[in-house]
Amino acid sequence: MYLDKLIGVTRADCKRMSELRYEKTMRNMTRPGVSRPRVLVVDDNASTCLMIASALQQGGYDVDIALNGQDGLTKALTFHPHCLVLDVLLPDINGYTVCRHVCQRLQQQLPHIILISAKDAPLDQHYGLRQGADRYLPKPFTEEALLQAVWEGVPAALRQAVSTPLSCTPPPRPALWELIPRRIPNTDTMRSRSPFAISPITGDERARQLYVAIDGRKTVSILATMTRLETKDISQALHVLLQEHYIEMYDAAGQLVETTFDPAPSWGNEALSSLVER
Repeated sequence: MYLDKLIGVTRADCKRMSELRYEKTMRNMTRPGVSRPRVLVVDDNASTCLMIASALQQGGYDVDIALNGQDGLTKALTFHPHCLVLDVLLPDINGYTVCRHVCQRLQQQLPHIILISAKDAPLDQHYGLRQGADRYLPKPFTEEALLQAVWEGVPAALRQAVSTPLSCTPPPRPALWELIPRRIPNTDTMRSRSPFAISPITGDERARQLYVAIDGRKTVSILATMTRLETKDISQALHVLLQEHYIEMYDAAGQLVETTFDPAPSWGNEALSSLVER
């Protein structure tokens, strides 16, 4: 019982683990010819891990679990999951480290990596995606959101073997004016008197004016009103700041929106439509 307390596993959790293993065995016996997408769930909270695994198994996925980073890394190299649901805060090696090792060692069979964490600050999400993750899902999240994220990450050829999420259609792409620009912390520029001191955009007064007004809370529409910049000027300024990696764009829910501009945009309404979510 003392060991159970140390790893946070209750008797009920142990019973549920046995049930999950039995369900997995029976599913493989009843559908031997069906190739199902494999998902590995790594979370040190046994209850959370089991709830996620149970929801995925009921959806038709082949699921394995791990309660720490080292076990998760070992299983990732042997189980070869199509999708890896990985908690960031683990008791031994953190999820970021596991993510980097998986990316380095499974280059030919790289799984779709979904980081999950109660740390939902923009900087945390940005850092997690830079470690090689494909998605960052802040806790708490709904079962529907998780199933949707996993379904989108598994190979299309295997999706027919699992239940289709209730909402497999992506939500409408947010309009440019509804997005919220946020500054990217940059230690090099912080050492200088001005964030534009050594940047090629020093002479772009519109980009400078917009950057000064950005506080991480106001939408592009509000910033345009505040700065009194015209549509083409806002587009030009955003393009410069994005290209120079001074800002990132977020939607109203706080999710990072990967953006890109056409190589040679014309800075009118066409430039606005060239800012898209990837």
